[in-house]
Amino acid sequence: MQRIVVFLLGHLTGGLRNPQDHPLLLHMTTGDSWRGAMGLEFAQAMLKSGHPVAVFLNLDAVKLALRTGEQEKKASMQQIPREIIVSLIREGAIVLICQPCLAELGLKLDHIVPGVQVSRPGYLENFVFADNVRSLTS
Repeated sequence: MQRIVVFLLGHLTGGLRNPQDHPLLLHMTTGDSWRGAMGLEFAQAMLKSGHPVAVFLNLDAVKLALRTGEQEKKASMQQIPREIIVSLIREGAIVLICQPCLAELGLKLDHIVPGVQVSRPGYLENFVFADNVRSLTS
C-alpha cells in the first residue's frame, strides 16, 4: 500500500519529496550508441532531479566510455554516449567500469574518458546495497 501511495504522490507532485534519499544505480550492458545514450540520458535526468546516481558499465557497455572512435549519433540524441558520461561525472554522478570487460575487449583504462572509475566487487557492493537504492538495467 505504501508503494502505491508513494507512486501516486510522485505522479501527482512530479517527484519524490527528498530525491537525495533515493539513489539510482544504472547497470548498463549494451554497447549500442543509441540504446546507451537513452539509458545515460535517463541517469542524467534523475541526477538533475536530485537523485544520487551511479552508472556501472558492464560487458559491451564499456565501449560507451571510449575516448575516441565512432559513436553513432541519431537525430533524437542530443549527445553521443561519451559526452553524456563526461557530463554525468562533471555533475556529480559516479561512473564505474568493469575491468575484466575492458581486458576482454583488448582495452585499457587509458582508452576511457577521464573520471570513470574501475569497479571492484567490494566497491560496487556499496552502490548495489545502498539504502533505498533503485537499480535499473539497460
